[in-house]
Amino acid sequence: MESQQKNKHKLNSETPYYWMFLPALLSIIGVMVPFYYGVYTSLTNNKLYNPVAKFVWFQNYIDLFSDKDFLVSLVLTVGYAFMIVAIQIPLGLLVAQLLDQTTPFREIFRSILVMPMLIPPIVAGLMWKTMMNPASGIYNWLLNSVGLPSFTWLADIKTALFSVAVIDTWISIPFVALILLAGLQSVPVEILEAARVDGANSWQIFRKIQVPNIGPYLMLVLLFRFSDALKAYDLIYPTTRGGPINATRVMNVSAYEEVFKWSSMGTAMAIIFVLWLISYFVSTFLARKWQQAANDVKGM
Repeated sequence: MESQQKNKHKLNSETPYYWMFLPALLSIIGVMVPFYYGVYTSLTNNKLYNPVAKFVWFQNYIDLFSDKDFLVSLVLTVGYAFMIVAIQIPLGLLVAQLLDQTTPFREIFRSILVMPMLIPPIVAGLMWKTMMNPASGIYNWLLNSVGLPSFTWLADIKTALFSVAVIDTWISIPFVALILLAGLQSVPVEILEAARVDGANSWQIFRKIQVPNIGPYLMLVLLFRFSDALKAYDLIYPTTRGGPINATRVMNVSAYEEVFKWSSMGTAMAIIFVLWLISYFVSTFLARKWQQAANDVKGM
């Protein structure tokens, strides 16, 4: 009897802690149920205009990898992600270095830097689309005013994807620079002062001390920006709608068009699941590299 009372008292005392797991459980359910339903939908011929879906197993995936347009969108998606990190990480590191210098207006510059992050990507995309207009945009006016020819920006298949990457860089460079700035400021001052006493110049300090010490921050930025670039949509669709001539038709745009142009939910979910698999494996690989870089820094 006494043991039963003790167990009851223990259960009553621990009950409030069990209730604390409820939000986490609801969050897991809210994520997993749509995910598995999406996977199931990708294995059907689900159409918006036809409520009765037939199970077709992996036919949607076979059709996708037999479709030249999908393969082009796959290459564009991965290529865009590589372009983003190739532009933004070196530029962000340069901005972080400038902000790490002691100047009278450093705090003002830091405040101005974060302003692009406050603008929604759709709004920023439409704003830049207006400024990049080949006929009336301000950027071509500036180029012409200094004697340079006009640039086609978003209107040419050769420059459209790069132009979108420029807009993405303007939006994302504050995030990249601030993360890398935190990394630069985490390097022990004693090590930097000792290097200067030994006669090392700024380039040697940067290459042999700062870069190895900010390895985890570089991998963190690479993880976030590469994963985000793979999922690009909210910037590309308002500016180019996947054009011109499918030059910026990345996988998310393809999935959108499959649903709202062709009413094919099954094919759209197959595209999204392929994109998820790519993002999952890339993120897992980069997360392991980030952990490895963090361990290397701790061992220094």
